[in-house]
Order: sequence, then structure tokens, then C-alpha cells
Amino acid sequence: MCTAPARDAIRYEQKVFDELGTRTIYHGPPNDETDQAWYDLYMVGLSRITKEEAAMLPNWTEPIVGDEDHYIITLDYIHQLHCLNMVRMALWPERYGEPVLGEPIMKDDPTPFDHVDHCINILRENIVCNADITPDPYQWDEDKRQIMPRFDSVRTCRNFEAIQEWQMQHRMTVPVETWKWTHVGN
Repeated sequence: MCTAPARDAIRYEQKVFDELGTRTIYHGPPNDETDQAWYDLYMVGLSRITKEEAAMLPNWTEPIVGDEDHYIITLDYIHQLHCLNMVRMALWPERYGEPVLGEPIMKDDPTPFDHVDHCINILRENIVCNADITPDPYQWDEDKRQIMPRFDSVRTCRNFEAIQEWQMQHRMTVPVETWKWTHVGN
């Protein structure tokens, strides 16, 4: 299992997804309130970990300039939620504009970066990586006169608030403008 500095923050809880019933702030046509709710889910900033924690990671990460005893990370759920939000926004071009191809990521690759396509693939990879094995039962639906899947199954989830709390406690306080890359070209 890969080292994860936030592993101690994991708390498990039983949840029932109400996938076919109650609408949440995250559902439906976008508005300012919905946009803010999505933003609040993942805009908690970057995190800092100790040099010792960074040394245990399977991939290297950069030290924080001006705070070289700490290193920069972000928890991947933030990237995943950002990507889901990008896909959501792509569904509403009248509010957010048409998704556009951006600049190439690598100077040797002239292919423009398609942010939404990247996000769809990141979400696919994460779903496959974390393959939720919660059984969704099938039950008779009297109105439809057939058996139908039930997505409101009880499942075991990580307590999201506990993970966000870890993220806030490890929030990086050095302004992004001060970043200097020590491994340019690597």
C-alpha cells in the first residue's frame, strides 16, 4: 500500500446514497450557489508535509521555498473533484462557455491539452482503481412492473469531513507566487 500522510485521518462510516430521490446543492442547472458549493468541496489549497513524510512517498515532491523543512502535496480527491466539476461545467456551455483545447502541456508535444478529456480519463482511472464493491440489489418495482436496481445501498465510506480537516491542518501558507522549481527539467 502506498504511503499516504493523511492515512491517520481516515474514519469510516456507513452511508446510503439517495441517487434517485432527494436533490442536493450539487444537482441541476448551475447557479451561483451551486458553483460555490462545488468550489468549496475542493478549493482548500495545497498541503504541506514534513521532510520525513516526503521521504516516504513513492514519488518525489518539491520542498516549499522559504519553508524547506516542508514539502508540497495535494490529496488526490481534490484533483478528482476538480475534474468532476470540469465535466459538469462542460455540460453547461451557455453558462461557462464551450470547453476549449488549451496549450500543450509538454513543449515537445504540440497536441493541445484537452482538459475535459483529461478529466474524464482521470475519473475513469480512479473509479477502476477504487472499484466500489458495494452490492446494488435488484428489487421488484410495482410501478414499472419489473425488477430494478437499487442504488440506495448501505455502503462504507471514508468520512469526508475528517479528510478535509486533515487537509486544512496541513494547509500550505506560502503564497504560490513564491514558488521556485529546484528540479527544472526533471
